[in-house]
Amino acid sequence: MCGGCARESDRSAAREWAFEMEKVWEIQQIAGDELLRPAEPRVADDGTLYFHDFDRHLSYIIDRDGNLVGTFAPRGAGEGEVPFYINCFPAGDHVVICAPDKLHFFTRQGQFVKAVPNNLFVRFPLAFKDENEFWVAPGALGDSPGGSAVVTHVDLESGEEVIVHEFVLSDEEKIPTGGGVIVGLTPQVKMGYDRQSDRIYFGKNSDTVIYWIAGERGTVESFSFTGTRQPVSETDKRNHFARHNIPEERVASLIGGVPDRMAYYNRIQVVDGLLYLFSAGSIGQSQTGQVVDVYSPDGRHRYSGRIQVEEGWHVYSSPENMQLANGSMYAVQENEAGDKKIVKYSIELPAPNSS
Repeated sequence: MCGGCARESDRSAAREWAFEMEKVWEIQQIAGDELLRPAEPRVADDGTLYFHDFDRHLSYIIDRDGNLVGTFAPRGAGEGEVPFYINCFPAGDHVVICAPDKLHFFTRQGQFVKAVPNNLFVRFPLAFKDENEFWVAPGALGDSPGGSAVVTHVDLESGEEVIVHEFVLSDEEKIPTGGGVIVGLTPQVKMGYDRQSDRIYFGKNSDTVIYWIAGERGTVESFSFTGTRQPVSETDKRNHFARHNIPEERVASLIGGVPDRMAYYNRIQVVDGLLYLFSAGSIGQSQTGQVVDVYSPDGRHRYSGRIQVEEGWHVYSSPENMQLANGSMYAVQENEAGDKKIVKYSIELPAPNSS
């Protein structure tokens, strides 16, 4: 499936990058209410921030200056309501809220547009180009049928679905999850979309090859990188499931469905044409930052550094709660007292043409 030659990116050639940050604003309350379980910060091209509070069952829209614009997608079964929130994606001039059985499309201002049937566990969205085009793959490699996992481009307007790439799975990647997916530990397909170049980058987070393709009919190219996978103990796994209130009688079966090593990375993002791989370090609760490796579009390892949140706070719940966008970094944070906040920082990122 790969039309170009894979090249190996030299980790030793990467320069250190400081990721210097300065706080722009923070939110600890919304309309007088404390944040209870905020997560899923996602940023549109115009700087609009979307996030979901899992205890209030409501999604919020925040402008680039930190002001509340409105709310949308409350829990429910009616039009514009979401019975069970899974995740969120900016999609051009729209935003998509994903539920297990449907994709719910809204305008950037939170007005409901349409709902499209979709089995999220078989067709897990990876990235959206707009309200009509997006890419899907199985939600976890271990739940893929037939020992392979397919990345598919979907065009709702034409009804066309095109296979972009098919991954052959290792024995470790074939182990069924039993429904216990842990971000950064469970083998999954990850993807980042570069809207400027109309290029997607994707790969198995349990492998060291990154693929890319430009446009709808481009040739799949790839590069490889070097890295290590950190060990994870059974105690680490049990503590993770306990934090998420998983019944003890179910924990034993879930532990068998996740590896004993972290993945190489937990997320791919593209900012100003550069590829950012967020390393998967641990599944601990109190992660105060994230190691990030920066690659050029052709796979040269340019920089490596650590994005660090402020002292006394840690990234809340999941590494997905840190996002880069438009020269900014957004992070959902928690302190030892259990207080939550969302912070926007200005962040110094490498220039696309820097050496």
